[in-house]
Amino acid sequence: MMATDTTLTGQAFDEFLDGQLADPSFKAGFEKKLAKVNSIAEVLQVIELARERENIPKAELARRMERKPEAISRLLRGEGANPTLETLIDLADAIGLELDIRIKRQPAKRNGHYSPLKVHSTV
Repeated sequence: MMATDTTLTGQAFDEFLDGQLADPSFKAGFEKKLAKVNSIAEVLQVIELARERENIPKAELARRMERKPEAISRLLRGEGANPTLETLIDLADAIGLELDIRIKRQPAKRNGHYSPLKVHSTV
């Protein structure tokens, strides 16, 4: 596929998405899902930065978690990542981190960038 073909495909998708986002119900669901995906990516990024600071090779991390090295590499690159809470706990624990989860009521008024998951890191 030539670069122009890719550009046209991307443009067609953007136009399709813009049309879908015109529907307030679709837009609300899309933004909620996007916020979740971004929050999970942020958690994985914090864990990956801590792993790099500790100089723990991905293969060693996989060994500690009793997982395949390829699976850990894909997870930390964010490829198709939708890890379970158990996986995130195992990942953090294997690096010497802990997840501290606080549950509270949602704000009455949500701003445009609301997410049901907030990531606060002290590492």
